[in-house]
Amino acid sequence: MSVADLLTGTLAEEIAAQPQLRVYVPTTPATGVAVRAAKQLGAERLAIVDGFTKLDGDQRDWVTDVFTLLRKGWLGVAITPIQLDVAGRTNLSGFGAPGALKSALIGPRGLPDNNDTPCPMWYLLAAHSDRTLVERVDIVCGPAPSGLGQRTLLTPAGCFDLVGGSWRARWLAPGGADLVASVPAFAIEIADGTPTRESCAPETLAALEAVDAGGSRRREFGE
Repeated sequence: MSVADLLTGTLAEEIAAQPQLRVYVPTTPATGVAVRAAKQLGAERLAIVDGFTKLDGDQRDWVTDVFTLLRKGWLGVAITPIQLDVAGRTNLSGFGAPGALKSALIGPRGLPDNNDTPCPMWYLLAAHSDRTLVERVDIVCGPAPSGLGQRTLLTPAGCFDLVGGSWRARWLAPGGADLVASVPAFAIEIADGTPTRESCAPETLAALEAVDAGGSRRREFGE
């Protein structure tokens, strides 16, 4: 199975398994495919918001503002930070020390508000790389989560949850242990007996194909 299908499908399953979610914000093609597949998997009433200006359902009467959604844990989002560290801090601003950046990027966006809320957040990365996964981010855009909501990392190495301020493997992709070992600065606890996941459920794969027959999710992963 392709990495794109495994990770996008897993994200779709994760979104569909969050009954409290009312609104989801896609940030990349793959995260958009995931939420549309999640609607196929049972999250029919989940509203997809593009910049909080357009809704695809009849939820306008109760959607008030971003901060209400965040406070109540109703907002789901999956992001691709340029750096994520061992404490769950995120960076979207650039590489290098503040005031001496080697490269500047788009800036913090919603991370100062989103990173530590009761809402679930997923970090979806196309590579398990020491360029992105670091001991400490160069610039803190999103603070270290305090444990209010689920924080899950999906990479070609597997699925990892932030628990008590450190990352733990929920499952590994084939070859995932070697990928984790190749980025020692980003510590991940892999318990004995951690399962390996090779594929999503058939109904998940069918949902991906139904909403993304052209395979836009695969381009995000270089496939």
